[in-house]
Amino acid sequence: MAEIIDLERFRSKMAADQGFRSWLARFQEQFGPDTRLQDLSPTTLLYLASPGQENLYVFFDLVMGAQGLGGSVRFRLDDLDNDTKMKIIDTAFALVDRVRFEVMRRLGWVGEVPEADTPIIELVRGAWRLGPRFSQAAPVLDPDYPDYAAYARLNPMDRAVMVRRLIPRAVGRFRERVESAPRNNLRPPSCCRTPEESWGVTGEAEERELPAGPEEGA
Repeated sequence: MAEIIDLERFRSKMAADQGFRSWLARFQEQFGPDTRLQDLSPTTLLYLASPGQENLYVFFDLVMGAQGLGGSVRFRLDDLDNDTKMKIIDTAFALVDRVRFEVMRRLGWVGEVPEADTPIIELVRGAWRLGPRFSQAAPVLDPDYPDYAAYARLNPMDRAVMVRRLIPRAVGRFRERVESAPRNNLRPPSCCRTPEESWGVTGEAEERELPAGPEEGA
């Protein structure tokens, strides 16, 4: 039994080493097999929650590395078959949702997010394995949220839609919090876009279309 546990631990460490390779350089934080979304700094969480093509490629790189599909996505995605490519995209979007739910949790807008204590690497593996079942999970709106009465009258499916419709507002509010913090403690990344830009979430799923790769040197 101990050998099985050690093997799983080794696999998680290898997945983390490969998946977080570009994150270590980009965010200059420590990431490992036990790192959870709730462990991320506010600036890193803001970057990951913000819309934008470059931000999405960060998730692609995580998924590809963790699943042993190679290094830089900018050179490898086009080499993959379409089914694998679409699975990478769907997994990345599922992880983006979880990141944005964590933003809402820190604002106090929702209660516990699904699998809050699960390490990021295990979320990647779960999203890859479960597909749509993983993506359907959504947190419950906090009873103190102003629109909770309207939320409580909805059926479970519509409640999840309502929570997702709050995402742009939540990221905007979280950005205000990060940018108003002391500059020596929280430095928001310059590449994050404003909440009005590039949002693909309006209560419906974001369009799962592979963006063109960023220009060389961008």
